[in-house]
Amino acid sequence: MGRLRKVRCCLLSCLAVVLVFVASCVFIPYGATDAVKWVANSDFACKLRELPEQKVAREDILVEMVVEDIGVSEIDHQPVVILKEKGGETLLPISIGHLEANAILVVLEEIQVPRPLSADLFCSMLDRMGASVGYIVINDLESHTFYASITINVDWRQVEIDARPSDAIAIALRVRAPVYVEKSVLDEAGIQFDHGAGQYAVLTGSLPGGTDVAEYIAGE
Repeated sequence: MGRLRKVRCCLLSCLAVVLVFVASCVFIPYGATDAVKWVANSDFACKLRELPEQKVAREDILVEMVVEDIGVSEIDHQPVVILKEKGGETLLPISIGHLEANAILVVLEEIQVPRPLSADLFCSMLDRMGASVGYIVINDLESHTFYASITINVDWRQVEIDARPSDAIAIALRVRAPVYVEKSVLDEAGIQFDHGAGQYAVLTGSLPGGTDVAEYIAGE
């Protein structure tokens, strides 16, 4: 009997909702239309419509990359994170610090650490606040120094945070977020394998201090 009573209450509730909707359409003909327009023009709906446009705009100026490896420069013995164009052959070597290299390596090599690193802490904080990492972008190169940003999704909006490329990459790896590089940066600092010469060659720019490409990415 209890289960039958619940079914009756549910049916009556559905019937009441339908009757209210029909009555509003009959006696307030523009009410339902205005409600639909309000939903369609709300901030949430506008953001949903903007998503495909944002994706197209992003694809026009950004190149998706994957983290290929961590190398060591023979010039200054600094770690170098090597990004590779997804589905392509262009590489982007970026000199980073030893601590940042460790933060990236523990993910690449699936090493379990006893205590959370800074990147782990950042990801945990975002998760507790209901936010998430959308993607990261290596967006500038000035005086042989790379710059990056992390795009955070929070409260139905996107927030861009300035970051070092090494930190941004370490975070992106942990949450499997896409890694992008602006085309202008890749054109300036990217390198490709020259099959004719049998070695890597700089695309249009130069590596720090005129470093030889093979030496810069040694240990790859």
